[in-house]
This record gives sequence, structure tokens and C-alpha cells, in this order.
Amino acid sequence: MFTHNGKKNGYIVTTVAVSTLFLGALSSCQKTNTPTEKLNIDERGRNIATNNGDITPYPSVLELFTCKPSDVAFVAAHRGTHESSKYPENTVESLQALHENGVQFAEIDVARLKDGTQFLFHDGTWDLRSTGTGPITMTTWEQSQQIFLKDTNGKITSIRPSSFADILAFAKDKIYLEIDFQPSVDEAKVLNSIRDADMTDQVILISHNAEQALRLYKLAPKMALSVGIFTPGDIKKMEDLGIPTNIMTVWTGEKQVPDDLAKALRDKKIPIIVGSFDLDDILQASGDFTPYTNFAIHPDLVVSDFAFDAQETLQIKGEDKSRLDACLKANK
Repeated sequence: MFTHNGKKNGYIVTTVAVSTLFLGALSSCQKTNTPTEKLNIDERGRNIATNNGDITPYPSVLELFTCKPSDVAFVAAHRGTHESSKYPENTVESLQALHENGVQFAEIDVARLKDGTQFLFHDGTWDLRSTGTGPITMTTWEQSQQIFLKDTNGKITSIRPSSFADILAFAKDKIYLEIDFQPSVDEAKVLNSIRDADMTDQVILISHNAEQALRLYKLAPKMALSVGIFTPGDIKKMEDLGIPTNIMTVWTGEKQVPDDLAKALRDKKIPIIVGSFDLDDILQASGDFTPYTNFAIHPDLVVSDFAFDAQETLQIKGEDKSRLDACLKANK
């Protein structure tokens, strides 16, 4: 069983998964005080209009990892938001804020309501993170739109739950998504929604154990898949299941990646994902975020509870950005 003991239960990863114009867009996102696309959401929160047609198509997430210089890392926002912010987790609004602050990945939780609507929510009940009460599976979409979400400080906001369709519509060519499947969902239907939104290359599927990893691979053999690997020997176990390394990414836990494991994964060209949750709290207390740099020596993707701060420290720039630019342009 792959396990995760961070302060927010349930992040165990399966990862799914340019031109100069593309990276120009990424670099412009790093100007944290500059507004980008404005989002229009109707009363029910389902119909979204963006200017995605003006955005250069993103490369696949696996291509992005392949082109990334080995000594830098991307940042992912755990539950799709930044702790201690006004943005509730797992919402279109929180993803918009990530995009505006240059965070290129979001880990999100997909659940299902009583009427079958796929939407974003982590918990099985409404009580802790919203004005709602009781199990989410007893609520219809229409009823959910009478519920207001709480921000990361527990304050009630005017933001309602977001449908998965809205999330996919906003994220297209703006942000990569790590998809965590909550117990209420039908995995096959979630994968069909991803296909319908033409987002298959921009997602990372999260698996919690070997059985789920194999199941997701069979359902979506070309999507990037993240599996739990904690020793070099675990790589062969995944290969023996029939999961190819060329679609594989790995979750290695919440500590710095051991050198021997990093080498074994690098030899197989498998991207490395690590959570910085414990480090996040330490750095918030100290106010010094430079240790993120050392933490990110081996990983390709650092999943953080404080993504804005991690992004500011780990943003790819200078020679590293030029190398990434050139590689993506050559592969276009």
C-alpha cells in the first residue's frame, strides 16, 4: 500500500500527464502582481468563458519533464490552493490565482455528487470546509450551489463548489493538473471527462496503491501515471505489473529523495515527485524560503501547501529557462 502521512491526508500520486511563445507565457505568469485572464462564471458556476483561444498550446506534461533541466523543479499546489490564503481549496478561483502567480501544476481532488456530477472536493462530508452539512454523496449539483466554501483560514467565502468540467475548461493550456480520485467517483467516467476536454496530455493521474495504478493504466494507457516508489527495487515491481516507465512518474514521499533512489529513477528517465509539507511549515515559521532550493535538487515536481512561496524560490529562469525553451522548441 502506498501511504502518505502528511498533515493533509490523501495525497499519493499517480501522475499523468514549446515553443518560445509558450515559455514566454509561463514567464509572464511569474509576475505575481499582474492580472491575467478574467473568469466569467454564471450563477450556477458551470459556464466558463476564458480567452484560451489566444493561448499557445501547452506541451504534454511528460514532454515538459523531459525538457526540464535536471537541477530545477516545478511547483504544484496541494489541493489546488495556497494555505493561509483567501482561496478555498479545489476551486476555479484558486486555480486562477495559481496561474496568475506562475504556479504551473495543481493537485486536485475529484469527487461525485448524488446526481453523478463530477466536482472538486476533498472530504466525504461538507461540514469542515463549507456551510453545508452531511455526506457530499447525498447532495445534488443544484443543492451544492447553495453551499458556500470556506477559505484556508476557515472563513466563509462567496465561492461555491466547482464542477470538474469547469476546472478542465479553465485549466486547458493554463495549468497542469494532478488528479486525485476520491472514493465516490467512477474512475472511467473521470478519464472520459478528461478526454472530452482534450486534456489527456496535461494531467497526472494519482494512484494510491499498485492495484489502482494498474487499473488506471489499463483504463488510460497513454496518460502519465504516478506511482509510489520508495526504494530502487520498487521500480522493477511496477515494471513487472506491466506499467511502462515511459508514462510513469513517481511519488517518493515527503523527505529529500535519497541519492540512490534518485539515481535509479534518473537512469530510467522517470520524473520524481515529492511533497514538501513538513518543510513548508518550518519555512513559514522561519520566513526564509531558500531551503526549498536544496530540497528540490532531485525532484522534478515539488508539491507544496504554500505554492506561492515555493514558486517564488523555485521559478525556472536564466540559463535553465533558456535550456527548457530550446528543448521544447526543438520538440515542437
